[in-house]
Order: sequence, then structure tokens, then C-alpha cells
Amino acid sequence: MAVATVSLFLDKRASKDGNGLVKWLVCHERKQRLFTTGVKATLDDWHFLQTHKGAKVLDKRIKDVDKRGLWQKLYGETYRAADGVHVGYLRRAQNIVDALGHRFTFDAFAEALASYGKEQEAPVEQTDVIAALHAKAAAMTQAGRIGNALNYTFAAKSLRRFVDSFGDEERKEFFGIPLPRRKSALPHPTVILRFEHLTPHFLTVYEQWMLAHGRQANSPTKPNSGASPTTVGIYLRHLRAVVNDAIEAGILSRDAYPFGRNRYVIPAGTNTKKALSKANLDKLKAYKPTPGTMEQRAHDMWILSYFSNGANLTDLCHLTWGQVDFKAGTLTFVRQKTARSKKQNRQEITAQLRPETIAILERWGTPDRRPANFVFPFLSAEMDARQKKVVVHQVTKLTNKWMTRIARQLGIDGDVNTYAARHSFATILLKSKAPLAFISKSLGHTNLKTTESYLGSFDDEEAKAFLSAL
Repeated sequence: MAVATVSLFLDKRASKDGNGLVKWLVCHERKQRLFTTGVKATLDDWHFLQTHKGAKVLDKRIKDVDKRGLWQKLYGETYRAADGVHVGYLRRAQNIVDALGHRFTFDAFAEALASYGKEQEAPVEQTDVIAALHAKAAAMTQAGRIGNALNYTFAAKSLRRFVDSFGDEERKEFFGIPLPRRKSALPHPTVILRFEHLTPHFLTVYEQWMLAHGRQANSPTKPNSGASPTTVGIYLRHLRAVVNDAIEAGILSRDAYPFGRNRYVIPAGTNTKKALSKANLDKLKAYKPTPGTMEQRAHDMWILSYFSNGANLTDLCHLTWGQVDFKAGTLTFVRQKTARSKKQNRQEITAQLRPETIAILERWGTPDRRPANFVFPFLSAEMDARQKKVVVHQVTKLTNKWMTRIARQLGIDGDVNTYAARHSFATILLKSKAPLAFISKSLGHTNLKTTESYLGSFDDEEAKAFLSAL
């Protein structure tokens, strides 16, 4: 039996003035039915909606408040009204279709549509954990924090897969759904994961499932594989954030908080951050790439990162000429990672310009050096946050690709990616007897424990020398 599909349709027959009424167009087994949303739209409004219906988030450059509100109401995940936050009209219908699954009928759809949300005492994105994660992702996207937004989305999709994998016994154990009297060939209807379902036991089982099946295969013919403990930790920390939001909103009792000592403890990542040895760093610094090539650009960006206090590629791509002071010999910036999340504690990082880094700026810098202009020609003021993230990702990917090739030529084992530049900067300072507080400030950290995690292990020869003292 085919699954129903739903879209929005402008019925111009419902209006005498040439405008129309927005309706849900539901298709099932080659039959179509229209269900009214009650929302009126002009032809101009409808043209705008159709132009932007595929967008996940509406472009910030669109300033028309009425059109933005109409788009959010019809195509957004959620929209805000005088009586609270509601699920968007298209998303609402899609949720009903998903919940009905192979049990779909037009009458069942109409009944579910009429009663949708009436039994909820709070907005859906507050009571439904997965909806709350998606709403948080949307908020992060609006704030330009695309990396965080993606992690909230990934966590939501992971939890959805986990809950959808439940059999009858798990549904009874975690959701209190009675065992069916007889087996059915039809799939289980979709259940809502609510905050009260997040017990320490549920989270422990989710962690175990993630480690075994959390990484979804690229092809449906291939089996899923286990996610890393680092990925598990990232998803669960984002889940914990929306649980904290639910407690602050009074949706969940503080006594029901599932995280913490003697409850559920989020696993720590196992990603060892090992810095390059001094010998391998010297090889990389001495390497002479072919001038004017992508190899030279990658090598230059890596060296600039290392000498600029381990600045990551995101910070270097966002660097403006106003942050470069050739007279003072300094380069000053705030890390993009914390610029928005810690507005009350924006710690500036000052790196010393060196002959090598000045040469890199001269070689690849843009000719228009007005203070607001980007130093490197990767980004532009016209790009939104998502577009900038895509570009930075591509620059980082190409840099890592060429640095891997260079390392292979030099006989260097291990990773030489852009993270290695940052970790190596911190570790070399430590081995030079620099105080931990100085290293922490140079990296832009506000917590010494964060700095400690960046300090790579000593190489084998140093370890042997230390142990010989025994």
C-alpha cells in the first residue's frame, strides 16, 4: 500500500477577488483530496511562497514581515502566534501522514487534522523531545551558529531512528504501550518521545544502540555501523541542552533530570589529540611547495595557523584587514567558535606576525585592504552563515588533502590536518616551559582544563628519557 503524500495548494475558486485559500492537497492511491487550512493568500503571496517553499530557513535578506510570517506559518517547522508556538501547517499534515503510515485513509486524516494539538498542554516543540531538537536547530540557524544547528538536527534524526527501531517489548518498556494481542505485518505507528521518557535507563540503552548501529550507512543495502564515543557524547550533550530548556520552561520536573552523578553520565570522547613532534614540524616548515599552486596555498594556510596561535581555518577565513596591524606586528581576532556563544566573555587573541606569516598575507591577501574586507578571497559579505560554513569546510578539506600529500612525501606518519597545527602550537609552548595560563590565553580558552586537552602526548624518545630516571 502506497504512503500518502501532502503538499500545499492555492484554491482560487474559494475567493471572488482573484486571490485564494491555501489548502492541503493530499494524494493517496491515485486519489486526491483538498483540506482547507483557513489561511488566505494573495496571488503575489503565493508566488513568493512557491519561490521559497524548498528552503529550510527563510533568507534573512527578505525584510517583508508579513511574507516572512506567512512563509513560517505554512512552510516553517514551527511558528509563533498570540497563544504560543505551533507546528507549521505543512509539517503538521506531514506529521499526521507519518503517524498514520499504512493505516492512512482520508477520513482518518481529516479526524486527526481536526484534533491535532488539542490534547497538548504545551507547544509541541516543548513536550516532544525530537521536535524540541529541531526547534533548537532552527534557532541556532537563525543565530548563524550553523555547526551547532547541524548537531541538534543530527541528534534529532538519531533519536528518531532509535525510537523507530523499537519492537513491541521496547515500546511497552519505555513508553508503556501495551503488547498487541496479535502480530501485525504493518509497521508500528510513530510515537512521540516525550521528556519524561528520558530516564537514565533509556539513555544507557540509547548509548549502547549508538555504539552498535548509530552510524547510518550511505546505501540501504549496507548495514549500519557503530558511532564513535565522541559522536555519542556530542549528540547527548545537545540532548541535555534541550532537557535543561524543558526544566527551565517548567515542562519537566528537576527531580526527573536524567543526567549527572548516580544517574546517566555522558561518555567522554576518545579522540586523542596528538601533536606533531618537533622534528616533523621542522620538516613541514622547511618544505618548499610549488609556487602559485593549491599545494602552496594549503601549506601556507597550515603554517599561518600554526604561527597564529593555532588559529583554525574558520578564524583565518573570517579574518579582516582591520584585525591585521603591520605596524605593531600583530594579528588580533576573536574565535568564531565562541564569538556568539559567549558574548559576555569575548576573549581576544593576539598573535605575533612573523616574516613567514607576513609573506603569506602578501601572497594570498585581497588587494582591497579596507578594514571591513576579508583578508582572504574565500568569503564575501553577501554570504549568509550557512554559505560561509560550506566554503570554510571546502577550504579546510582541500588544505587537509594537500597537507596529507606533503606529509607522505616527507615520510611523516599520523595526521597533519589543521587540528594538528593547533595542538602542535600548544604542545610546543608547553615543552618550551611556557606557563599553562599563557598557553590557555594564547589559544583563547577560558578554562585551563580545555587547554590541557589540547596538549599532545610526549613522543617516544622523551618518554623513555623520563622513565630512565626511575
